[in-house]
Amino acid sequence: MNIGTLGFPLDQQQKLEKILSLSKNNRYSLIDFEQESLPDLLLLFGADAASDPLVQELPRGFRSRLIQVSKEKPEQNDLAHIRYPLVSSRVIRALDQMTFENEEADSAELEQAQQQADARFSKYDDQADSNIAQQVDRDSYQVLVVDDNNAMQQALALELNKLPLPVAIDYADSGEQALQRVTSQHYDFIFLDILMPGIDGFETCSSMREVPELKKTPIIMLTSKTSPLDEVKGIMAGCSTYLTKPIDQAEFQGVISRVSNWVDEFKKA
Repeated sequence: MNIGTLGFPLDQQQKLEKILSLSKNNRYSLIDFEQESLPDLLLLFGADAASDPLVQELPRGFRSRLIQVSKEKPEQNDLAHIRYPLVSSRVIRALDQMTFENEEADSAELEQAQQQADARFSKYDDQADSNIAQQVDRDSYQVLVVDDNNAMQQALALELNKLPLPVAIDYADSGEQALQRVTSQHYDFIFLDILMPGIDGFETCSSMREVPELKKTPIIMLTSKTSPLDEVKGIMAGCSTYLTKPIDQAEFQGVISRVSNWVDEFKKA
């Protein structure tokens, strides 16, 4: 579990690093905060830390991963809190509450949601090893990639262009832009990042599923996280399956084979 920090004085940063290194379960690692690769949790130092411009620029969906470290509780009720000064038991207990306990509590929900998702698409999985070009009655695929990271857009385009059939790709940098695109263009399948500026991938996915024409469209969520809570939220929002970042070629080809089968079976239905 990667922990980032923002606004910490050097002495408190060193103290936090020592606390995490001495944690019995050894599940937390302190990393440098980078907006391009967000941590699992972000600790903010000081009562005014949440108003930092860097925090304001974070995706809306990332707010649930913020923890303020300060003497007084945050004015915002939705912001988690660790009371200052830093005490080992206090820090670890707060981090565990944000991660381990939530994951355990949601494990049953995850299993149920995953079963629902598997049942939704399982009848098409038996065809997953078939050659895509032999089973489709089409000339190309129309794909939407929703991700504000240009490098990820290029990585997906590289893999999609390896398919036996031509692929026409449109891009959206935000959930709002994606929702505009799907109202004017049909897509055979959609790649959707979770963390984006504005509305996040979960909200975008839910909004897409409310559109009758998109109820059967495969939506593949892109995530660098492996939290069961993220999977639950994605499945409940209506995503079809997941791809983890960075893109693994074998995983991608397996997922795209399944997705292509779903698309072609839905077309026949």
